[in-house]
Parts: sequence; structure tokens; C-alpha cells
Amino acid sequence: MEPLDSTQALLLNDQALRNLNETRKWTMFISIFGFVMIGFMLIVSLFLGSIFSQLPNMQGMSSSLFSGLYIVLAVIYLFPIYYLYKFSTHLKTGIIMKSQQDINDGFRYLKSHYKFMGVLLAVVLAFYALIFLGSMMFGALFSF
Repeated sequence: MEPLDSTQALLLNDQALRNLNETRKWTMFISIFGFVMIGFMLIVSLFLGSIFSQLPNMQGMSSSLFSGLYIVLAVIYLFPIYYLYKFSTHLKTGIIMKSQQDINDGFRYLKSHYKFMGVLLAVVLAFYALIFLGSMMFGALFSF
């Protein structure tokens, strides 16, 4: 299959637009839910100190460490959710107004969403690999 050159137009028929509109509705739902969950994460991070003080086994743990971790995770989670939201809003405008620029912008945000998720996946997998290797070396040191 040959790629399209810049002189060829790619047209979206009614079925493609209906499918994109359905996808847009789901991405809007997921992004709004994501924003709500980020809000919950930030609220929980504020109350982790009092939560840990009530748990008998966790009193020695640093609540500020866990609060900071929740805040960092909320900030990391914010980016892909924001990109998904922007995809949905631009696609809605593009479909309603028949605006090619808005549809292009929407797909640019979708690309950013998946690019971010791919990089995040690579980082998490590398972190897991380091934990696995570290545990193997730690186990080998203390098995003798």
C-alpha cells in the first residue's frame, strides 16, 4: 500500500464520521472520569497523614513520602487525560463545523496521548526490569 502524497485528499464518508463521533463520545467520558480521579488523588494526598496515623502498622511510614507520590502520579496522569480531552473537543468541533483544521488538531492530540502512554509504558517496564534484576541479585547475595 502506497502512502498518500500531499496532493491527494483523504475523505471521510458518513460511516467514518459516525465512528469517529462515537469514539469522541467515549474519549470525552474517559477524560472527564480521568479528571475526577486526578482530583480524588489530590484530595487523598492531602489526608494521607491522618489516614496513616490511624493504621497501627503504618505509623513509622512517612506520610509525606506517600503524599508526594500521589501528587506526582496525579501530575503524570494529567497529561494523557488532557490530550484525550483535547482530542475529543477538537473532533467534536471538526465534525459539527466540518473543519479539517479541528479534525487535524484532534488527531494531533490523540497522537500525543498515545506517544505519552508509550513512553510511560517503556519507563514502567524498565523500572520493573530493574526491580526484577535487583531482586535477583539481592537474592543471590543472601542465598549463600
